[in-house]
Amino acid sequence: MKQSYVKRLDKLHKRKFNTDNIISVDLLKNVCLLSKEMNRQIGIVLDRNNISQYIVVGTNKDITIPKLSRFGLTPGRLRGLRVVHTHLYDENISEDDITDLALLRLDSISAVQVDDKGYPKKIITAHLLPQNKRRMLYKIIDFYDPYNQIIKYLDFINELEKEFVNITDKTLNVHQKNSAILVGVYKNKLSSETNIEELEELSKSANIAVINRFSQIRDKIHPKYVIGLGKLKEVVVYALQAGADFLLFDNTLTPAQARTLANFTEMKIIDRTQLILDIFAKRAKSNEGKLRVELAQLNHILPRLSVRDDSLSRLTGGIGGRGPGETKLEVDKRRINDRVFFLTRKLESIKKNRNTQKKKRSKNNIPIVSIVGYTNAGKSTLLNNLTQTETYCDDLMFATLDPVSKRVRFPEEREVIITDTVGFIRDLPEDLKGAFKSTLEELYDSDLLLHLVDASNHFFNNHIKSANTIMDGLKLSEKPEILVFNKIDTLEEKTLSDIRKNYPEAMFISALNKRTFKELLQKIEYKLFLEGKKTHIELQNYPHWL
Repeated sequence: MKQSYVKRLDKLHKRKFNTDNIISVDLLKNVCLLSKEMNRQIGIVLDRNNISQYIVVGTNKDITIPKLSRFGLTPGRLRGLRVVHTHLYDENISEDDITDLALLRLDSISAVQVDDKGYPKKIITAHLLPQNKRRMLYKIIDFYDPYNQIIKYLDFINELEKEFVNITDKTLNVHQKNSAILVGVYKNKLSSETNIEELEELSKSANIAVINRFSQIRDKIHPKYVIGLGKLKEVVVYALQAGADFLLFDNTLTPAQARTLANFTEMKIIDRTQLILDIFAKRAKSNEGKLRVELAQLNHILPRLSVRDDSLSRLTGGIGGRGPGETKLEVDKRRINDRVFFLTRKLESIKKNRNTQKKKRSKNNIPIVSIVGYTNAGKSTLLNNLTQTETYCDDLMFATLDPVSKRVRFPEEREVIITDTVGFIRDLPEDLKGAFKSTLEELYDSDLLLHLVDASNHFFNNHIKSANTIMDGLKLSEKPEILVFNKIDTLEEKTLSDIRKNYPEAMFISALNKRTFKELLQKIEYKLFLEGKKTHIELQNYPHWL
């Protein structure tokens, strides 16, 4: 590019232009004349103070808009920037123009057709629309004369943005800080329905407002974008239009995929693993639980630092500080590795103390019954009502994380320790297995497992399979087990009858109704104390509250 062109372009940069129009006529003439002389498209990026923030020179057919990340983007609002660029061959607004308009959340984008002498002859402007019944993404402003732009542009854009804000406020609870669009890729429709519904339940546990759900059926996830590029554009545009804070993927993202997605859109990108880690961090109450969750989070972050850019800062919030002679990336890696080493040693110390406690307990020869099962099956509620205690429980996935043990007295002065464990979940990520470790170690000491199932969940068969798979992997399948269906009070009689036929050996209870526990307690006592003996357990020997 000639030096004379560079000087002329430089004079336009960071200048303020007084106009009520989309672009001042004088500026438009200068840009069009330069564009014709250079035989290249020229774009100018203007803010709402009419200051030119960028001058962009492209080819004779297109321009590439630079990253606009230094201009903040608030969910539900526009960017505060508009782009005006020249077209040398009488082209109208292109598909690429509309994509830039939507993904960059521009106030508007204008294409100016240049005549043979280098003068502007037609201006075509498009702007985004708020969510609407006709599902229209954008609209063309109805004027084309560049010398007579009949519009008070800034007033128009401010009013348009108010419409976006009003629509967003109606869509979301104004007190809800986080809102998300759920995205998942699945091999078939059944797994799509099951898994995306579970992701929504996890979102509820994390206090996230779900605006909408998008799923795609394909044999393999896209190696770069997870979902197809066309579908990704659709999702991102919808998310920006609806004012969502971030995209939540049900698929575990590789570091490269996380970076690519974050570069594609300036929205926050979160995957299922990060969501569960966040829930764990919120739910962990014991010192050990907090340490294990932090360790899992650091192990999840560490490989993503190898591809660090500003997208990662949106994922992690930033860790570490600056140091002489080292890059920020090197300092972050070193500090995380130091912290991982410290946490590992501290957890080993805690493990030794726990082993000492276990030895004391084993001397007393008290049998241990562990309640296991899929998350949100009602394990904590069952523990509370079996032992007459009030540990925290809620109708949320992973409402409790730390293991809780209580005693219950059986007839003939027999005591049993009942342990509530963290819930299982399908496809448990490797990063999270360490956070389960303290609970899983409790299971190895158990004499009996109560496998609790939420009978009201339509996908309880899948939950049973997932829990069994996890227990097989932990080599717990040899432990004595009682299958217990919970929440039978929510079922119709026919549904309950069908489940009884399919699972004749199972117990059926409502964790909220203690009177349904009699047969379960009988079976627990039989398994622990009386199996192999011919005896009849008298119900009158049980506590009065039954």
